[in-house]
Amino acid sequence: MNSEEREYIAVVINYFWGDGLAASHSVNDEAAKVVYFALQEAQSCSASMDMVPSPATGKPGLKYIAKQLAKIGKNIAVGDTSVYESCRARVASLYKSKVKLALIGI
Repeated sequence: MNSEEREYIAVVINYFWGDGLAASHSVNDEAAKVVYFALQEAQSCSASMDMVPSPATGKPGLKYIAKQLAKIGKNIAVGDTSVYESCRARVASLYKSKVKLALIGI
């Protein structure tokens, strides 16, 4: 994962779990994986959401996950947050502990 991808993944984390939770330097592989699966949960919550990653054919690799999350982070950074608030709140609640633990390497 490159620094730009980490930066935008941090944007995704901060959108779902609150500003200041993640800085780009704290984004690691495990955090990216947790966020990716949280976004898949958001996708099933709202079929019309255009901001979630496209489905992978099989188990997604880290490169695929990073690219998908960076794309979503870019959308959020420019104000395109077309996630239903109820879906965001549900996903944030379900994955909050997992994301926090992943960011500190646990």
